Amino acid sequence: MSNATNALQGTAPGLELGMVICKHCQQLMYTIPTNGVKKIYGVCGQEGCLETVEASEGED
Repeated sequence: MSNATNALQGTAPGLELGMVICKHCQQLMYTIPTNGVKKIYGVCGQEGCLETVEASEGED
C-alpha cells in the first residue's frame, strides 16, 4: 500500500492504535493498526485465564 493510499484512509504506515487486552488478567496481548484508539477484549493463553473461560462455559 502506498503512502498516498494511507493518507487518503487517514492512517500512517505502522501506526497501531488498537489494543487487544485479556479480559481476565488485563494483559496487553498485541496491538493492531486502526484509524483511532480501540480496545478489543479477548482471552490470552495463560492457564488461569483459560480455566476461567472453561468454567464459565460449563455454567451455561
